[in-house]
Amino acid sequence: MKLKGKVALVTGSSTGIGEAVAKLYAKEGADVIVCSSNTVEEGKKVAEYLTSLGTNSIYIQADLTKEEDIKRMFEEIENKYGKLDILVNNMGKTCNIAFKDITKETMQYDIDVNFTSAVLCSKYAVELMKDEGWIINTSSIRGTDVCGRPGIMGYCAGKSAMNSFTKQLAIELSPKIFVNSVAPGFVHTRYMDKMGEEIKKSWLSNIPINKFIAPEEIAEVYLMLATSRIFAGSIITPDGGYTILNR
Repeated sequence: MKLKGKVALVTGSSTGIGEAVAKLYAKEGADVIVCSSNTVEEGKKVAEYLTSLGTNSIYIQADLTKEEDIKRMFEEIENKYGKLDILVNNMGKTCNIAFKDITKETMQYDIDVNFTSAVLCSKYAVELMKDEGWIINTSSIRGTDVCGRPGIMGYCAGKSAMNSFTKQLAIELSPKIFVNSVAPGFVHTRYMDKMGEEIKKSWLSNIPINKFIAPEEIAEVYLMLATSRIFAGSIITPDGGYTILNR
């Protein structure tokens, strides 16, 4: 029970990586706030499962591209728990848009979803963190210098900004609050299920460990960062070796 007595908010936790992290945190004793925008029924089911484990967990629907929704969410958290120990900024979305079709609106949406939401959630979370806290940002290999991909330029830019933000916030908040980022490689989520077999074979051929990562496997990295007091501003890259090939 590594997280007994802790309160954790995991955004984007109705499916995929966020769901796996929320479930692992609850199994380790944390009370978890499950948050999503559109997948409400899935989020409620996750929260019900966490409650069945004996935790005091809840679901909150919030559109994290809207600051008023973020403020409301943190007010609910403060009213119910009086504190927050762990924030996982996991909300993100990949929008496939060709460069010729990019507009100011599409680019702003990508940045808001994949970056600005994390900045604002961190701002309000810090106010609820008492003696110490942990902020874990979900970045991506697409935010690194070697793994960007045409067609998702806004997503790559947002995740690159997330990496920089992680380092700067760690400087700002250390040693009280430990801020780090996880930059996953190819994780087998609902998004991957939408991809064609040929592109999945292409990805797999460039992963040295020759397999996609399960959400439950990558959740272990988030648990490690939520219990460690030695990482600050680190970008952890669980990608099966993909980025070492520089392709």
